[in-house]
Amino acid sequence: MISKKLKKPLDFHQSGGYSLSTMNEAMTKVKKNIITVIYPDEAVYTYIVINNLSTKDNLERVFATWNHGSGMECTLFIHSKKRSLSVNDIVAVNNVYYQCQSFGWKKVSAKYVNQLEKDVANHPRRFEGAWFALSDVMYSRSHDGAEVTLDGIDVL
Repeated sequence: MISKKLKKPLDFHQSGGYSLSTMNEAMTKVKKNIITVIYPDEAVYTYIVINNLSTKDNLERVFATWNHGSGMECTLFIHSKKRSLSVNDIVAVNNVYYQCQSFGWKKVSAKYVNQLEKDVANHPRRFEGAWFALSDVMYSRSHDGAEVTLDGIDVL
């Protein structure tokens, strides 16, 4: 806190606290991360988190905050009334896309995400729900080998 009577920031360093300059330095290391949660051909949610987590840690945090019963559900997820984030859904961290896997995440391109959206939208089971179509599309891709040719695999 800066007092009106003082010309410089208060220094709590001697009392075991942090000086304002130390806190300001720590704050400059924290960055804004743009998070986008994509339920293919169903919904897209974008928001900003301010932290200094690695991409992997941000992905794990998003997974926890977008899952019912995790105890970490974020307000946006609760108000969206969407299903829990699951395998094959997409999360972007600072415009780099990752597809949720059974264990971890696979880095994918924007082209991959756009094609996935089209494939899900045009799938015969889409009328039953996007999740059913997504499951069928991913099953077909894994058996046709198309998944590997669309994008390299980078599992986090």
